[in-house]
Amino acid sequence: MAKEEKTSPVMGSFLDLISPSAIKFEEKRVVVGDQFQQIMVIVDYPEQVEAAWLSRVAQLPGVVCSVHIEPTSSTELLDHLKVTMGDLQAKLLQGGNPYSQMMTEKKFNHAKELVKKITDEQQNVFYMTVVLAVTAPDEKTLRTRVKNVEQTLAGMQFRVRTAMYRQEPGYKAVGPWVLLDQTIRDMGARNMPAESVAGSFPFTASNLNDGRGILLGSDRSNGVILLDIWKREGSRTNSNMLITGRPGVGKSTTVKKILYNEYGQGKKVIMIDPEREYKDICEYVKGNWINCGGGAGGRINPLQVRQVPLDDEEEEAIEKGLQEYRPLANHFQTLRTFFSLYLRDISGEDMARLEMALEEVYHKHDITWTTIPEDVPNDSWPHVGHLHEWVELASKKAAEWERLALRLRSAAKGADSALWAGHSTIKDDAEFTVLDIKNLIDGSQNVISAQYFNILTWSWNEISMNRLIQILLGMEEGYLVADPKAPDALRTVRNISKRIRKYGGGLFFITHNFEDLLHDEVRLYGQSLIDNPTYKIIMPQGEKDIQLLTPLLHLTEQEVELLEKGGRGDALLIAGNRRLYAKIEPTAEELEIFGSAGGR
Repeated sequence: MAKEEKTSPVMGSFLDLISPSAIKFEEKRVVVGDQFQQIMVIVDYPEQVEAAWLSRVAQLPGVVCSVHIEPTSSTELLDHLKVTMGDLQAKLLQGGNPYSQMMTEKKFNHAKELVKKITDEQQNVFYMTVVLAVTAPDEKTLRTRVKNVEQTLAGMQFRVRTAMYRQEPGYKAVGPWVLLDQTIRDMGARNMPAESVAGSFPFTASNLNDGRGILLGSDRSNGVILLDIWKREGSRTNSNMLITGRPGVGKSTTVKKILYNEYGQGKKVIMIDPEREYKDICEYVKGNWINCGGGAGGRINPLQVRQVPLDDEEEEAIEKGLQEYRPLANHFQTLRTFFSLYLRDISGEDMARLEMALEEVYHKHDITWTTIPEDVPNDSWPHVGHLHEWVELASKKAAEWERLALRLRSAAKGADSALWAGHSTIKDDAEFTVLDIKNLIDGSQNVISAQYFNILTWSWNEISMNRLIQILLGMEEGYLVADPKAPDALRTVRNISKRIRKYGGGLFFITHNFEDLLHDEVRLYGQSLIDNPTYKIIMPQGEKDIQLLTPLLHLTEQEVELLEKGGRGDALLIAGNRRLYAKIEPTAEELEIFGSAGGR
């Protein structure tokens, strides 16, 4: 009886899984399954480079770097340097134009320094060959990525070449097989001292550590991100922050984490909350939660004169005594915007009549253009009820006032009267204040926008009256004040973002809607709110918002990919000129404190 032959386990299925379907080597590219690759070799180096220069290439999308280092004798390099120095010295003796002489002298000194490192410091010499593999899913993307590599290296004065007709040995050189074919070596090997070799390695830490502040999360290498938004240096000139992302990516959780930690470090917080997302955290810190959607303690009288965030020119003129400080006149700017938001499509004639009525009502209450607001008791200010009363009386004498009286009726006697027809009842006596307008969010857009703006101007008044206190003003769903028919509302926000630094505060503008901010009528102010903040947390976005943000923030291909495919907590963090990936990571204790509103 024949013996049964033993069979060895077959690894076919595993090999099929990890192996590409086919590899095809062409003259200047490799087709690996459904991917396209181009093998390139760095062939020329500048005299001086920055540390970790290779990281700028290694971080480009689709790029893999392979560095081959071989020890060699220093004799060959020293002989080459001796010849080079002799040629350079001869050029210096011959003379020439000043620029040529300067560049020749610079090269001579560099060669001299290199000789010193090899002879005096006894640095070892190595041959270094850098091979790059650029990968893309299609030919068009491959061409774009190859061009990015060439431009990045050219900007650092390197020269890179495609390994023409040598893609196969190049492919082996860039892979994990430790193979360097002589043809690739001849093409790119350059001898250099150990210091230059070590300085090429692309191992850089991108973490942001200010030594104090908020432990925000981690970067790609799991390094901590410790952010101090009050730090002033270089490009970090203010404490403003733009926070944006599509719903569900952790935007509100990120804001809560920052505000909670800033509050814990002694900062005062004022948060405008249209979606009731901050009630739980406010109650936890025993803050002041105020219902500004018609609650008894949340009325803000829009006719009560408050500080107005002025333009640079206006503020400078007042400070120099070139312009009289007229609080009521400045407040009329606020009232024009407020009523433009509330009485949408109000005609120019009706707006003129409205201003006439306001002047008469203030005069009746003994308030002039130069009255100091702090000298007027809270219950001595006129309110919308008084305004409507005056307009209604005028309408009985002249028919042209009837339309305005009718449009003001809701604010004075109707559904909106709880908001504005009475003296201010709001009091801010806490270090963490949430101004809630959830009760209005399902109502008319004109009421929401007008009350949001009313709350915003009250908040600015609180900041301007407390210059010695660091206050963070948060604007959740900030796009609600971006009204093309009342662009001055967004202009006010822009002015706050510019002024708040002088008052020791910071503005947090939170939104998921950039289309409204960049409408033609408000683009000037909306773009400023994107450009002005020193700090930006850009979380995953919808396709349309990515298209709008890419040119404004000069997003790279890698950053666009993050915003397209990133998950919850992923973000592009911009701090001045620094840009890095951030994983926002609230602790379990923080999540418990934050509550479930707004997602977790």
